[in-house]
Amino acid sequence: MEQESGVVAQLCLPLAAAEASSAQSETQGRSALCAHCGAKVRLSAWLQDTGVALHYCDTTCRQAWARTEESFAVRLDHGKARRRRGGNWQIQAREARYRDECRCQECGVTEKEMGQRLHVHHKIPYRRFHSNVEANKLEHLVSVCAACHQRLEAQLRRELPLFAADP
Repeated sequence: MEQESGVVAQLCLPLAAAEASSAQSETQGRSALCAHCGAKVRLSAWLQDTGVALHYCDTTCRQAWARTEESFAVRLDHGKARRRRGGNWQIQAREARYRDECRCQECGVTEKEMGQRLHVHHKIPYRRFHSNVEANKLEHLVSVCAACHQRLEAQLRRELPLFAADP
């Protein structure tokens, strides 16, 4: 489960991951329509409980939708994220997930249930800090699933409009 590559950036599980889930979650899950192309997306039971309204059949559709949606104009360049977050980011992110017992601190889903690593969210926007050492302190980090991460970031953009885009 633990991998050193960048965090997978997606808002919901793609259809392929949903189909790869157990037969039990398929029978308990329901379907939704992809927000971009309208294709049917199977939702696992835990994802239904998150309250996320937007779903995508894959990362390509999510990215295409984000390019056309004005409120999602701010994009993260995950290829450079490790450098931007500082040399201690990977260690601190791993420590945060370990501290949180690999469980989303918002909805309670585990990495094992999701089949992928949790995201690590800065409670205070990273750019508010003067150093990565301060920004990446464990007290400023929380482990969340992709769906909850999306919701937390959108909430921050609404509450702190000055921090919606990099300066």
